[in-house]
Amino acid sequence: MAVRRILVCGDGLAAQMALTALARQVAPDTAILWVRAGDQRDGDLLYGSVTGPSAYGFNLAAGVDERQLVLGSDAAFSWGTRYAAWGAGRSWMQAFALPFPVIDGVVFHQYLARTGAGGIDPYVAGLQAARRGVFVHPPREAGGQHPLARAEYGYQVDPADYAALFAAARPADRVEVVEGAFAGAEVAGGRIAGIRLDDGRMVTADLYIDASGPAAVLGSGAPDGRRIGMAVRNEAGADEAPLRTVTATALGWQSATPLKGRTLHASVYAPDRPDEGALGRRVEATLGRRAQPWVGNCVAIGQAAGVVEPLTPAPMLLLERDIERLLSLIPVTDDCAVEAAEYNRRFADDYDHADLFQRAFFAVDGLPDGPYWDAARAEQVPEKLARKISLFGNRGLLVAYDLEPFHPEDWIILHLGMGRRPRRYDRLADRADKAQVAQFLTGMAREIERAVETLPPARVYRQQLEQFLRKAAS
Repeated sequence: MAVRRILVCGDGLAAQMALTALARQVAPDTAILWVRAGDQRDGDLLYGSVTGPSAYGFNLAAGVDERQLVLGSDAAFSWGTRYAAWGAGRSWMQAFALPFPVIDGVVFHQYLARTGAGGIDPYVAGLQAARRGVFVHPPREAGGQHPLARAEYGYQVDPADYAALFAAARPADRVEVVEGAFAGAEVAGGRIAGIRLDDGRMVTADLYIDASGPAAVLGSGAPDGRRIGMAVRNEAGADEAPLRTVTATALGWQSATPLKGRTLHASVYAPDRPDEGALGRRVEATLGRRAQPWVGNCVAIGQAAGVVEPLTPAPMLLLERDIERLLSLIPVTDDCAVEAAEYNRRFADDYDHADLFQRAFFAVDGLPDGPYWDAARAEQVPEKLARKISLFGNRGLLVAYDLEPFHPEDWIILHLGMGRRPRRYDRLADRADKAQVAQFLTGMAREIERAVETLPPARVYRQQLEQFLRKAAS
């Protein structure tokens, strides 16, 4: 039997993004049904407040273009996240970036190690722009010779505001909203036979999408990681700086995310030691992933499949990947075994490799003591992460695994930002004249600095862009 009815169960960010993506991209003769399942707004806080550069392409494919984001939400542009006081007074800017130059077959950071340069900061255009609070869209002209050509950007968002964008962009005639609330699932032979509503009705489909948040009302097998608490509040007014700031505290960490006209503040802590100064909405969750998000004819996406601490853009990035993976594996028959196996394999790789990046933040000395930090440090360092840290520290070698969510440039900036310096460099870098290398690096840094000096404040650029878009639409 062909899959002709897909039912999405949930009422938060994951459900809205999945519904809109499905409505835009599955075959027109496939019915899409939506059953609400509780209020996921508090759980959605755990998606965090920053996306990666991949959000632009994902949104566009789902019918949410940047014009809608700029005019229809409080979202702001983002060069990345600044981490402050992260152990032993360590602070750095985790900026987005396109791949760094490869010169004569040698990756860029090996030349930094050879010349003894203090770090990579002067050579990352987005990082320098973030420090000044300025923004423009990176130029993408042929050749990529502009000093800002290798810069990348994401978005700073409020999850509820972001979800509303997808809801507004969804073709109304493509989704059948099922009146009534979720009351339970009927399971037979390892497959869902139907969804029971609070009025007793039964709704059936060929494929079920669990987008119900950490509750995972259609799934089984809860995560077994450490627990965290999170509190979020809004503060009126913002300088619209194009970066999120994360600061380590004795109780955990706090973040400040400038949006349009307001700042979103978040605190993350151990549940038994809440940050009493963090007023606002609160949520608790267990971190970790489910062993198999696709079982039978049911696929769990987003937090229904795994909960990720919003320390980096990982939660939003993994949600995008879940939906993209689902779209590529919509089964052609009701026997989903092959698709389920491939989905689960790729999901496990994505989640586990994103988790390496997250755990790398705690594989450093000088972090505070306390329940939150003790629990984070107590987690075993995966062998893959230990290999990444060891080989970079010994010889500047970047260990990469297939299709990692975080790219080599992300890891380079993270390693150097956390104070890791290679003891040796690639001897192939010795083929280049040392004076010429130093001259190249000096020139590159100077060009970036001069280009950034000419950019407008992020708020001014956003206002001018809004005026242009409204005028173009009139």
